[in-house]
Amino acid sequence: MNRWFGASAFAAFLALSTPTWAQQFPQHEIHVYCGFPAGSSADVWVRHVAEGLRPLAGKPVIVENKVGASGNLAVEALTHAKPDGHTLAISPGGPLSYNVHLYKRLGYDPVAGLAPIGTVVKFPFVLVVDPKRPVSSVAELVAQLKAKPGDATYGATGGGPIVLSELLKFHAGFNAVQVLYRNTSAIMNDLMAGNLDFVFMDSASALAQIHEGRLKGLAVSTPTRSALAPDIPTMAEAGFPGIDRIAWFGAVLPKDTPERIAGTFNNWLQTILAGDETKRFFQIAGAEVFPGTPDQLTALQRDEIEKWAKLVKLAKMEPQ
Repeated sequence: MNRWFGASAFAAFLALSTPTWAQQFPQHEIHVYCGFPAGSSADVWVRHVAEGLRPLAGKPVIVENKVGASGNLAVEALTHAKPDGHTLAISPGGPLSYNVHLYKRLGYDPVAGLAPIGTVVKFPFVLVVDPKRPVSSVAELVAQLKAKPGDATYGATGGGPIVLSELLKFHAGFNAVQVLYRNTSAIMNDLMAGNLDFVFMDSASALAQIHEGRLKGLAVSTPTRSALAPDIPTMAEAGFPGIDRIAWFGAVLPKDTPERIAGTFNNWLQTILAGDETKRFFQIAGAEVFPGTPDQLTALQRDEIEKWAKLVKLAKMEPQ
C-alpha cells in the first residue's frame, strides 16, 4: 500500500513539474508566417501546407503575411516568437541563407538563430524572352545583346534573378541595365511590350505563361533538366555551365524550440509532401516537392551561404 502510494505520488509530482507544452502539443492554434502578399505564389504554397497541417495537428493553423525585404521580415519576426512550437515560418531560401550577402543588416542569423524543420519545395528559374523576339537559344539572345551595347535591359524582382542575370552578363560578355520590379506581373507587361530583353523568372510564374505562348523559355537554371519543363535545356547545355541555381523553400521554428517539436513538425511535413494531392498541386504550381530532415535543411543553408558569397562577388552586387 505504501509502495503504491509512493509511486502514485511520484507520478503526480512529475506531472506537476513537467511543463504543459511537454505534456501535450500543440495546446492551441499554430501560426505560420509567410513573407509575401496574400495571393502570391509563395502565399498559395504556404497556405496549402498549412491546410495539410491542420488535421495532423488537430488545431487551427493560421497563415500570417508579414511582407517586406524579400521575405526577411517574416523570418526576423519569427526569431521574436516564443520557442514553444506554435509559430513557424515557411520561407524561400534567400531569407534562410544567402540574403546575408545581399543585405547590410539582416537582423538575425539564418542558421544559428533558427531551429530547422526541413525543406519543402524546389523549383528552377527560367530564362525567358518575349515570344515575338526572333531567338530560339541563349546563344542567339547573347549575339543580339552584344550587337546593342548599352541598350540592353533585364528585369528582376529579387536576389536570385539578379545574380543569374549578372552571371550571364559576366560569362557572355555583354552589358545590360538592371530594372527592378515589385512583382512578376509588371515584368510580364514590360517584357511583352519590348521594354526588356530578358528575365530570369521563377518557374511558378514562367511555365504557365510559356505553355500559353505568352513567353518563350530558353533555358532553366538547374544543373539538370527540370521534370517540370523537360523540353527546355539547362544553362550548362546552352554553353554556360557556371550558371546553375535551384530555388527552394524551407520550414523553420524559433531558436531553442525543443527538438522533439521540430521532429513532430518534420513528420507532419513528410506526410503532407508524400501525398499525391500535394505532389500534383505543386507540379501544377510550377514546383516539385522537396522533403528533407532538419539536418538536411541546415546543411543546405550553410552550403547556399558559402556558394552565394562567391556568386555575389562575381556578379559585383553591393548589399542593400
